[in-house]
Amino acid sequence: MAPPPPEARRDRLIIEAVDALHGGADIPDRLWHRLAAEFSQAQLLDLLMLCGWYHAVSFAANGARVPLEDGAPRFQDVA
Repeated sequence: MAPPPPEARRDRLIIEAVDALHGGADIPDRLWHRLAAEFSQAQLLDLLMLCGWYHAVSFAANGARVPLEDGAPRFQDVA
């Protein structure tokens, strides 16, 4: 079987990083080294900040009981 294309490998790494941040608010060293081999330091910082801002916005929207948008897809509808 052929190895996955570079984009697929990079996508999987991003998902692993997001899962690690969500699960433990950190990225293990081994995963960080794999990420650093594929992404620049600026891209890795962007990833960390994007995940943090997503959590901040989600906490604020959920805590303030902001209503869901009519007709907008839900995660469980597409997962």
